[in-house]
Amino acid sequence: MKLYEIAEFTQGAFANRLETLSTDIETTKVKPLSLKEFNETLGLAYRISNEKDVKITVPKEKLVPQLLTDTDSLVLHTHTQKIALLPEKYSGLLLTNNFIKIQLSCVVDKAFFEWYFNEHPAIQKQLAFLSEGTVSSLLKLSHLKDLEIELPPIQQQITIGKIAQLKKKKESLMTEKNELQQLYIQQMLIHSMENN
Repeated sequence: MKLYEIAEFTQGAFANRLETLSTDIETTKVKPLSLKEFNETLGLAYRISNEKDVKITVPKEKLVPQLLTDTDSLVLHTHTQKIALLPEKYSGLLLTNNFIKIQLSCVVDKAFFEWYFNEHPAIQKQLAFLSEGTVSSLLKLSHLKDLEIELPPIQQQITIGKIAQLKKKKESLMTEKNELQQLYIQQMLIHSMENN
């Protein structure tokens, strides 16, 4: 089946078109979702350290729930072509034009779908074919909708989704362990020099 048959999509907004300086209308401040927060959710490295942590002012009437992150939807980054199920701490952030919100029907386990989209060879093969651009690949909304997917029964999805979440947690803990070991070794080396 095609992905559009089991999902609704919302393309993120252009923040510069949404932002306003007008004092004549009711506004609200909102923080855009950053690639740093997105990558952190997936346990991916993020090398840009000076990303701005800013809020923008937007007309309240234009800030519809479909443009905000939540824990019930998946978010796709169109450049990295990865999907993330964001945690509660990243709810209520504005989706900019580099992101697409995907709301799946109840027959799909979201944890399973995050793994399936990001790691299954059948999806990766389609993404490689559908993505465009030579310098920076980009997945268009129309291509995303036409993605061919194959879903196992819901109980099997739930089991796979739980295993995938545990795998992700294990990888995160291993990374943290390695960082702490490196820090410990570094401190031991410095300490041994000071004792001589």
